[in-house]
Amino acid sequence: MSKKNKQKNIKTSYSCFEEKYHGWTNPVKMVGRWRRNIKHAYQRIRYGYCDRDVWSINWWFLNVVPNMLQDLRETAHGFPSEVGDMVGYDDQNIDQAKEQEAVDKWDSILAEIIFYLREANEETCQKKNPFEEQYHADWREFDAKYAGGEKLKTAEEKAEEKKKGLYRMYMPSDLPEYRDTADKFIDEERRLNAYRDECKNKGLELFSKWFWNLWD
Repeated sequence: MSKKNKQKNIKTSYSCFEEKYHGWTNPVKMVGRWRRNIKHAYQRIRYGYCDRDVWSINWWFLNVVPNMLQDLRETAHGFPSEVGDMVGYDDQNIDQAKEQEAVDKWDSILAEIIFYLREANEETCQKKNPFEEQYHADWREFDAKYAGGEKLKTAEEKAEEKKKGLYRMYMPSDLPEYRDTADKFIDEERRLNAYRDECKNKGLELFSKWFWNLWD
C-alpha cells in the first residue's frame, strides 16, 4: 500500500464528566457531581454513550465524529473500491502511481468531511465574529454602569413590575452608545449560523455518501 502524508490530529475533548466549578462548592452538590460522573463513565464504558451525550446528541456528534474520522484518515490501510474506480485503479494490474492517486483521493474525501463537520461546530469553526470581543466588553460595561439595566427603569416600570410580576429587561442595544456594535454582532451571528448550517449539510451529505466505507 502506498504511503500518505501524516498530519497531526488535534482532537477536541468531549468528557462525560461535569466540570468542577471554581470557588467554594456545597459538599452535598459535590458528592452529587461525583455520583453523576461515576454513572456517566460507567454508561460510556458499557453502552458507548451516557446521559450527557443524549442531552445533546448534535453537540456530541460534532465534537466526537470528526475526531474519529481524523483517526481513520491517519491510520487507513486502504481505500474504497469506488475511489479506485474514480482514478482508474486496477487491482489486477497494480500501478503504484494509480494506487497513490487513490490513497490521496480517499484522504482528501475524509479531510473534506472532517472540515465541514468541524466548521459546523461553533467551537472549532475557523470563522469568528469580529465584533464578539467588543460586544461582550459592552455588556460588562453596561452591567457595571447600569446594574444590568436596573438603573434604567422608570418609577412607573418598577411599580408595574410589583403589580403584575412582569419584568422589563434592558439590554445594551437599547442605548445608542452600544447599539451599533450590538447590531453588527447580531448580523454577523446570523451570517455565521447560516454558514455553519451549510457546512453541516455538506458534511452530512458526504458522510452519508461514504457511510459504508467508513471502516478500515
